Amino acid sequence: MKIVVIGGRGNGTVVASTIEDCKSNGQDVECIGFLNDIKDPINGYDVLGDISAGSVERLSSEIKFIFAMSNVQQAAERYNLLQRLKIPRDRFASIIHPTSVVSSSAQLGVGVVLMPFTLVSPNVVIGDHSQLYAQSFVGHDSILEEMVFVANNASVGGRVLVKTGSHVGSNSSLVERIELGRFAVVGLGSVVLHDVNDYEVVAGNPARSIRTLTSR
Repeated sequence: MKIVVIGGRGNGTVVASTIEDCKSNGQDVECIGFLNDIKDPINGYDVLGDISAGSVERLSSEIKFIFAMSNVQQAAERYNLLQRLKIPRDRFASIIHPTSVVSSSAQLGVGVVLMPFTLVSPNVVIGDHSQLYAQSFVGHDSILEEMVFVANNASVGGRVLVKTGSHVGSNSSLVERIELGRFAVVGLGSVVLHDVNDYEVVAGNPARSIRTLTSR
């Protein structure tokens, strides 16, 4: 399976590296390049076009995509960009690093990326285009909606609902049975004990609201 990463340096190169690890482990996957508005090569990969519906349409129908444009401050904008690209769901690939542990009862959407040593517990649902970074954990019966980003070493407790576009920061913890609103942000190292509203940014131990992002 040939994959084009939509994005650039940073998150995109981490995704490409995960694909490389999967290929080295015998999986039939290969990153063949990027779509990016800057034309310079990215970590030795060619940029095959800009980030537009036209560039997607010009590529072979056999090529799959991963959307790798996570941005804490602009999550809603990036989500809307993905919608504008109008890429059919069957054109997205999901990548599971060989060191990840995923319960057989978990459900993964399309465009999902699980980085090294992630753990996905029983009855978890992970929505389209969500990414779990290295050594992150999702507890049993939790639901992650679309384009959720769980950073490295973060822990999502059991029966948690993480809504579309939310960001769970590095080394943070979400207690069980809470709800994280759409495009909410949990700061690194935070301990979240209560529900978080849409677009709300929380940080600290225990986590407290520090501001609200502008909805777009």
